[in-house]
Amino acid sequence: MVHSAEAEAPSFPELLRFKRVQAGLTQRTLADLSTISPRTIRALESGRVNARMQTVRLLADALGLEGLARELFVTAGLGGGGPAPVGAEPCPAVPRSVNALLGRDVEVRAMVGALESDHRRMISISGLAGVGKSRVAAETAARLSSRRGWPVLWIGSGTVAPAGPGTAFGPLLRSLRLLVESGAQDVSAVCRLIGRHELLLVLDGVADARDPVGVEELLAYCPGIRVVSTSRAPWNVAGVQGTVLAPLAVPGPDGEGAGVGPGCLDVLTAVPSVRLLVDRLSEVRPGFVLDLADAMAAVRLCRTLDGLPAALEAAAAGCGVLSLRRLADMPAAELLELPSAARPVGAPGTIGCPIRSGVERLDPGPRKLLGELAEFDTALTVCEAAEALRRPMNQVVDGLGTLTGGGFVRAAHGEAETRLHLPNLVRAALA
Repeated sequence: MVHSAEAEAPSFPELLRFKRVQAGLTQRTLADLSTISPRTIRALESGRVNARMQTVRLLADALGLEGLARELFVTAGLGGGGPAPVGAEPCPAVPRSVNALLGRDVEVRAMVGALESDHRRMISISGLAGVGKSRVAAETAARLSSRRGWPVLWIGSGTVAPAGPGTAFGPLLRSLRLLVESGAQDVSAVCRLIGRHELLLVLDGVADARDPVGVEELLAYCPGIRVVSTSRAPWNVAGVQGTVLAPLAVPGPDGEGAGVGPGCLDVLTAVPSVRLLVDRLSEVRPGFVLDLADAMAAVRLCRTLDGLPAALEAAAAGCGVLSLRRLADMPAAELLELPSAARPVGAPGTIGCPIRSGVERLDPGPRKLLGELAEFDTALTVCEAAEALRRPMNQVVDGLGTLTGGGFVRAAHGEAETRLHLPNLVRAALA
């Protein structure tokens, strides 16, 4: 553990001199072993010159350094890498989609603003599977990298690499990956590697929200670090801003009934869920433009699919062989069985697979409460739910905290009261 937030890592000249003496070597002996001149070693130990990468590696070899000790030495020799200059290109390692991120500008701007202002140093993004947590995290990271020049360390989805040109965070990334994947407890070593560097760490679904792998220590002892996590449930870390990512907005009841007139199409296609559906349909059917004949079908489909991005993309892909109106006529239970657009080619997987899996991962208490709430067709307030289920209020509130954090229940906040809604796809998955 790190015992002082003010503790500074030793400078490279100090570290080089300490490691040489510790190994029982004179400057000349080290020079012979490393093939570096004694004059250069004297200059390095006095701090008169900066070491080049090859020089640092030769010295590490000569000193017999391995593992974390070598990583710390190399990082110190390269000056910690420093942040990329402001305006640097976004991290090439941050996963980038070929499609633009639609309908999420409000959420991304809020997260960027919170992290930039130091109002929050960690944001935990949770929500239903397929809601787009990784996409939002990637967009947030890319904007911060571009606006602030912060290096981005992205761990998740099989990716672990640094952002920003000219950074030297390879050792840190390996240590972070070990920390996350193996549950290693030597957080202090990672804290020393980060020091006071400003950077953004993204943990994309790589750890259980109930086991925050030393993130609290990183935040406490590394004042320049910001963290964005994605998980099915919010992280329980002091000072974290929990963000439950809701599905995209869908057309309201006014979009149904008498039909959609010519002047309403522009308004309709501005609704985020419809906009995403139409955009993905244009990929499956080049030149597709939503017309009056398909407008009501698009409204019904978006509402049935709750505006869930992954479900909308799967439905659009299904329009390669089915009509939009045929899809809109399908009940939620049938739509759950549509092949997922995000699955690897040839691999099994439907819209419903991750939703059902998420329900199965719930603890018994919240899972039972979810099943009981699914028996009611109308939205309930917390008081109505407690009374109808004949449960203590505190028990219902506790269970709902888990369910809303995972997106299985949505809380619609009104002026006077909050009503609880079960998404159509969750209700169908429980049937």
